[in-house]
Amino acid sequence: MTCPDCTRSQAEMWHGFRSGCKGCQARAASRGPQFFESREAKRQTSAYRRLIESLNLTHQQVLDAYQSDAIRQKGSK
Repeated sequence: MTCPDCTRSQAEMWHGFRSGCKGCQARAASRGPQFFESREAKRQTSAYRRLIESLNLTHQQVLDAYQSDAIRQKGSK
């Protein structure tokens, strides 16, 4: 992760995001409906692919953000 908001989101439930931070963008994508729908479908949906392409992110960056997010670690999906 790349900023104080990213670091804080790993330690506690945190909803701060910084403009221009790729880590924040990946975390936002991992919390969004496109990622959720892709996880439920067990495949990358076209809406999710469009989202990560528009943010210039890789699927791995979003997965990494998802895995390190304290919200997920606290039991939310």
